[in-house]
Amino acid sequence: MKKNIIIFGGGGLIGSQIIKKFEKNKKYNVIDIDTKNKNKSNSYKGDICSEKSITNVIGKIVKKFKIIHAVINLSYPKNKNWGKSFKNIKEKDLKENLYNQLGSSIILAKVISKYFLKQKYGNLIFFSSIQGTSAPKFEHYSNTNMVSPIEYSATKAGIINITKYLAKYFKGKNIRVNCVSPGGILNNQPKIFLTRYRNSCLSKGMLDSKDLVGLVEFLISEKSKYINGQNIIIDDGWSL
Repeated sequence: MKKNIIIFGGGGLIGSQIIKKFEKNKKYNVIDIDTKNKNKSNSYKGDICSEKSITNVIGKIVKKFKIIHAVINLSYPKNKNWGKSFKNIKEKDLKENLYNQLGSSIILAKVISKYFLKQKYGNLIFFSSIQGTSAPKFEHYSNTNMVSPIEYSATKAGIINITKYLAKYFKGKNIRVNCVSPGGILNNQPKIFLTRYRNSCLSKGMLDSKDLVGLVEFLISEKSKYINGQNIIIDDGWSL
């Protein structure tokens, strides 16, 4: 039987690579949920920042596919003012973005866990970042137009602890919750930034999205059945 894998945020850099890889594997039935999607085949439109939207779309998927084997949250909801420097943060934007990133993860877990508990197993994978465990290397950003937002560090640290909380909360329920914390992903960053970043790593430096696929596949497999509540860093040694 194929494993039904739901991916929130499949249109992003990492999500698109995971879907591309998994769709070629006959073991998986990949179901993509994104705000930009249209409801067709295995693609559904859904807003992770809305409990009503999550509940509706998950309900449709369960009705069609019966079982959900794993859910991967790769969504990255943010408002139009995301990424301001620390001195320019506005209270309204901070409140909105903290909910978008952290609140949505909690609500997703709340909704999906009802189905996991009913079917008596489940696998939830969050994505955080090395910024959730380490302070930014601000010198990498000098003389570029790039910023490492404080709310990014705050939310990514929060997701790691949400992972640990949920894994322990569901003790004995056959529900696994883990987190992946990647290093930087290549996306047309300035050459000077890439050089500085690589100097803090051990070989490659910035990662390609496809470098994360193997780890995700491992976490949804039986090979990782005793890995629970963990934050797994994949960053070419940046955080050492």
